[in-house]
Amino acid sequence: LIMSPNSESTGLLTSREVMRLISAIFLIGIIGLMYVQAKKTASWQSIATASETEEAPAVRPGPWSERVFRPEEYSDSQDPLHTDTEEIGALKEELQAVTDASEVAKEEMAAYWRLMRWAYAIPGAELRKQARADVTFSHLQRHPDQYRGALIELKLYARRVAVEKAPLNSAGADRIWQVSGPTEDSGVYPYILILSDLPPEIPEKTNIDVRVRFVGFFLKQLAYPDSGGDTRQAPLLIGRLIVDPTLSPAPVDANSGLTVPWIVGIVLGLTTLVGLASLWSRTERSRNRPPTHDEATIDSFLDRLESEAPPPNPPDRQPPD
Repeated sequence: LIMSPNSESTGLLTSREVMRLISAIFLIGIIGLMYVQAKKTASWQSIATASETEEAPAVRPGPWSERVFRPEEYSDSQDPLHTDTEEIGALKEELQAVTDASEVAKEEMAAYWRLMRWAYAIPGAELRKQARADVTFSHLQRHPDQYRGALIELKLYARRVAVEKAPLNSAGADRIWQVSGPTEDSGVYPYILILSDLPPEIPEKTNIDVRVRFVGFFLKQLAYPDSGGDTRQAPLLIGRLIVDPTLSPAPVDANSGLTVPWIVGIVLGLTTLVGLASLWSRTERSRNRPPTHDEATIDSFLDRLESEAPPPNPPDRQPPD
């Protein structure tokens, strides 16, 4: 190692290098905290415009009952539509036009509305009894053809709700809600859920965090742009939401980020560490500082004084007898 004259070695690194290393760690820690906080949805809620905040009431007033719709040709039967042989055959033909990694195309709308009719032909509790709860995000991503049209149950963190007026359709829907959010196994990657009925406990807002249960039919892998401009895919399912009070609430840190006390504590801890390292570095420099007087110069001075000193007086001699 080549060290500057003013640097003191403290083992593998000089004191100056140790200080630079600690400062770099401190800076990386601050940047890391800012990055983690910026990734959380709650960090941006205060930036939302007034129009986004007031786009809909938190809870819709008025009476509400679960929507059940059966086409006239099935009004005499109470059997689920998704178990009818003719319905299943018709869906298989319509699913041939469905392609993944794209938006919902016009030719896919026949299967779209058929699955909507299936989802609302019977109450949600009855539909849930026949749903599969073992299908994961990875299953739908890797093998969409295998699960297309499957009845699936999910436990979801609803994070975003959007509503629009429905076009004329065979499912009797006047509005369509799109709910997006992740499950525990999907991590940060969302599901896209299409509903024609929304429980009043679910607010129509872009930033929410409600623990819900979903039951419905898988249609395709929907392409969507993420915040960075990249194209990603999310499972698109059509069905209904069930607010279940038995579900555990969302984790505190699922959307709120690090709390202010934690951030302040970490910053103070890092600051204290840098201060102690600085004090230790000054102590080491003071301990290893060379003596004020050069020993070689002092020895030379003493030798010169000794050589220039006059010879000692000879001893007194006795006169001869």
